[in-house]
Amino acid sequence: MDIGIHQMSKKSSTLSETSRPWLLRWTEPESVLTVIPKSKTKRLAKQAQLANVDAERAINRAFQQELIRAKAISEAMFKSGKAVRYSFMSSGRQAFLCISLAQRKIKSWLRSS
Repeated sequence: MDIGIHQMSKKSSTLSETSRPWLLRWTEPESVLTVIPKSKTKRLAKQAQLANVDAERAINRAFQQELIRAKAISEAMFKSGKAVRYSFMSSGRQAFLCISLAQRKIKSWLRSS
């Protein structure tokens, strides 16, 4: 990296070293300034542009996570509804069988009397 600093012909920019993020990724690797313009206006404009790129990516990641969450919720609701349907069907069948058994017992009791 020292070679690049000494051989630069432009006087309007300098190189900066990129540091590794500590724990969380606060910025995208390509949105960190590697060549910093010496003009404060250009530097701030470039930083604003890169910050907007970071914000768009963060919003996109949040949107994708929200889609995954919504998909998981809708899948859970679908499966819950399916379980309720089977539960009602099972209860209905149980009631039907109990009533049928009672009818058969009553009919056999009436025939034997």
